[in-house]
Amino acid sequence: MITKLARKKTKIIETKVGKIQGYIDKDISIFKGIPYTEPPIGELRLNTPVLKTYWDGVLEAIKFGPVAPQPPPFTSYFPPPPQSEADCLTLNIWTPKIDDKKRPVMFWIHGGSHIYGSGQIYGNNLARRGDVVMVSINYRLGALGNLYFPDQPANLLQLDQVTALKWVNANIEFFGGDPDNLTVFGESAGATSICTLMAMPQAKGLFKRAIIQSAAPTPKDFNLSDRKLTTEWMLKELKLKPWDLEEFRKLSSEKIIKAMIKVQKKGIVKNINIDFRPWVDGEIVPQHPIKAVNEGYAKEIELIIGTNLNEWKFWRAFEPNFQDMDLSKLTTRLQYSGVEEKEIHQIIDTYKKSLEENDPTSTPRDIFDMYMTDSRFRIPSIKFAEAQSKHQKDTYMYLFTWKTPFEDGKYGALHALEIAFVFHTFVDDHLWIFPKRTEETVSLSEKMMDYWTSFAKTSNPNHDGVFHWPRYNIEKRETLIFNTNIEVIEDPLGKEREMWNKMRQWSEF
Repeated sequence: MITKLARKKTKIIETKVGKIQGYIDKDISIFKGIPYTEPPIGELRLNTPVLKTYWDGVLEAIKFGPVAPQPPPFTSYFPPPPQSEADCLTLNIWTPKIDDKKRPVMFWIHGGSHIYGSGQIYGNNLARRGDVVMVSINYRLGALGNLYFPDQPANLLQLDQVTALKWVNANIEFFGGDPDNLTVFGESAGATSICTLMAMPQAKGLFKRAIIQSAAPTPKDFNLSDRKLTTEWMLKELKLKPWDLEEFRKLSSEKIIKAMIKVQKKGIVKNINIDFRPWVDGEIVPQHPIKAVNEGYAKEIELIIGTNLNEWKFWRAFEPNFQDMDLSKLTTRLQYSGVEEKEIHQIIDTYKKSLEENDPTSTPRDIFDMYMTDSRFRIPSIKFAEAQSKHQKDTYMYLFTWKTPFEDGKYGALHALEIAFVFHTFVDDHLWIFPKRTEETVSLSEKMMDYWTSFAKTSNPNHDGVFHWPRYNIEKRETLIFNTNIEVIEDPLGKEREMWNKMRQWSEF
């Protein structure tokens, strides 16, 4: 009979909230599933998170905690992890050594449209290569994280992140980290969360730097009216009276998630914006993050921000007939996306010319993908970099252009593809957002990890042996291109950016 070898345990650590013991994987000490708040159930459902108090005994931190309640994975690429509302607010730590060296801390906030995802990542490689302490977190999601109720705390998933940051600030020194040298980094919804943290009074002083991957707020985001409408639809689907928080707290999380799925489907059919993103509530989030940053509210935060070249091709996986789009359907889709009729011709003409410079066989679907990539990701990120660079000289911009060969390359440099390179996690063969381990991918990954960790250490991503990454400014707009060959390009896709500067939706910013 073959038995699995027992993991070597770390020494017992005495933190400010209790004793913790993790395990050692090669040279990395790992602590998983550490609760940072009291369970968000009962009266604490849809309420301000309460920092975890002292526990008795030794917490065995050897496995990830359950994820926050969420819908089933939307593709077979993601196996469904265990869920639990009561035990979901946990964090995980990877450290090269438990000592008093005070290493830089890198605090990861996961993506997933504020509906999916968790902090279940593989942090070993980044912690080892950069000699940093890695932290990842779970936070409340969807209808259990961001509904609107009058006279109740708002933006709870953001407050979860603030609470986790407070826990780390108070305790990370016991794991070899420096609480005064903390970088938050995240992708997609995690990136939007970081933009929001930069505009939140409660997050002031909790981190020094930010790395924002593949998302930033748009002018249409952060509307209270959207959150009210989402909550009204949710309560109606659950057959509850308007704003009946007391009865909402009595429902099972399973019933709430099922209602959320139905409401989202109805919203898509009726073209109604049903989502669970942060919003401007006047207190927790006093104003739109773009305005806050533009006014210098986060001037002390050093910043890396960027996107992938073909973000929107991620969603091709959910449209089997994505290629069946002619110019007529393209026009309809643009109108459905909220584009004014007078702007449609300019959009199509601009992207058509841009695509034909590199690929004469481009299709209307390719135009739509470029438009959606820019409207949701690249242009908001550029606007955020513009706003911050006015006040913070250590602002850097990147564009990730390495394209996956998966399924004959039809996905390009899609959304979330860069995550594997940041964490150096590859698979046996190319699979959608999961790249294959090759000399090429490993080399690019090592360079990205070195840029990220150098920035976390010194506020400067540059170091010996790498291509120089200039600071970003609106005069040159120098942008680092992450591909097999790393280079710097001034104002990449500049004609498209100039077109967006004239678009109505950005005029007030």
